[in-house]
Amino acid sequence: MAERFFEGLGYSLLNEFIGIFRSKEGFAKTSRYEVVVSPPKGLASATSNPGGFLPDLFSNSTSEVRKISYYCETIDFPGRTLLTREDTSGYGPIRQVVYGETFEDVAATFYLSNDHREQKFFYNWQNITYSNDDDFATGYYADYISNVDIYQLDEEDRRRIGIRLFEAYPKSIGSINVSYGSANQLAKLPVQFGYRYWRIIDGEESRNFLNRIANTLVNVTERKVLASLPKVLRRL
Repeated sequence: MAERFFEGLGYSLLNEFIGIFRSKEGFAKTSRYEVVVSPPKGLASATSNPGGFLPDLFSNSTSEVRKISYYCETIDFPGRTLLTREDTSGYGPIRQVVYGETFEDVAATFYLSNDHREQKFFYNWQNITYSNDDDFATGYYADYISNVDIYQLDEEDRRRIGIRLFEAYPKSIGSINVSYGSANQLAKLPVQFGYRYWRIIDGEESRNFLNRIANTLVNVTERKVLASLPKVLRRL
């Protein structure tokens, strides 16, 4: 009798687990995400420098700059490490007490257009931090920092939760590998974001009704842009 009871309980738990997996409140999928890269306020001045370049696609407004986010192939949700030190003021085993926190850089890769406008976009952003054109001068911190948002999406493309990188900037732009042996491969640009800290931000469900309507209209337009991309660039 006991064996049958636990066997039935096992099947019940398994069915419950499968039900959760199939429901809308199931598990997060790594292929369901959205990235919003906001330009820093000093980016406009970069185009006035000799040799500066900012594509027309990204030159008018923040909403246009957001289009580069759809070319983000991979990105990491960042981790967090607590800094500790030994507390030797008492007796017995030594305690490790927390005195701060540290954050790791966030790695991302972006698909490249034929004119490498994505590479030029991040190159100009870096030029605000440190210009290698003429004087090799460093820029003002407030001019080159911005926010980068990373959202987890559900099956209905709703933003369920997000991570915001505060005071972010492209710390590293990686090399681009090209070869005749990879004729069918898309060119990709590795970018590593440095930032001061990150915090969890709410998804769409916590927004008020009017904000959700406005965001829906924006999303519809952006989804149409995404639908016009080649299939290989779409997230399934």
